[in-house]
Amino acid sequence: MSPRRALDAADHGTLAHWEGVALADLLREAGVPLGDALRGRHLATYVRVTAADGYVAVFSLAELDPAMHDGTVLLADRRDGAALDAKQGPFRLVAAGDRRPARWVRQVVAIDVLAAP
Repeated sequence: MSPRRALDAADHGTLAHWEGVALADLLREAGVPLGDALRGRHLATYVRVTAADGYVAVFSLAELDPAMHDGTVLLADRRDGAALDAKQGPFRLVAAGDRRPARWVRQVVAIDVLAAP
């Protein structure tokens, strides 16, 4: 089971305290190659995150690997100590390293790991 993590990040200018699990930890548990195993053809792997309304954001696997990138991407289920409401959750992707929250996907319904052609 992935360890819970917390981070502070601004959502449209409002600082919030987010809690959940790192997307990298979930991917590692699913057997996705990270760390030393992330090389060669695996560098063309990407993660597609889909919201209930069809909104989609994409991350390269290297962006999610803490061995290669400093930004944390959190699959959050809590904000400021409370469970996410129906408009935001039950899960929201928080990409703390992004300068604007365009890839902060609300109401996450699917996370797919795909290989670029």
